[in-house]
Amino acid sequence: MSDEKPAFDWRSMTPSDSPMTPMDVMSDARHKDLATADLAPGDRAYDFTSPVYDYSQGREVATGEVFRLGEAVKQKPVALVFGSYT
Repeated sequence: MSDEKPAFDWRSMTPSDSPMTPMDVMSDARHKDLATADLAPGDRAYDFTSPVYDYSQGREVATGEVFRLGEAVKQKPVALVFGSYT
């Protein structure tokens, strides 16, 4: 009886229209630098803007507002959390 676990099937967890699995991306030299932060604690974050959406009714509705990181940090500390909910 083997103690080896079968390899995880990343293709089964990858959208059908995706040319790469997560493991393909992680092993691709072109994407290596994405795994390492370019900023250290206390460094100024890169400024960006993003449209603001309202999801309170269970769907995406454009508010016409724009979030500007450079303006927001002038008012109070900002924490950015990146993740996937899919």
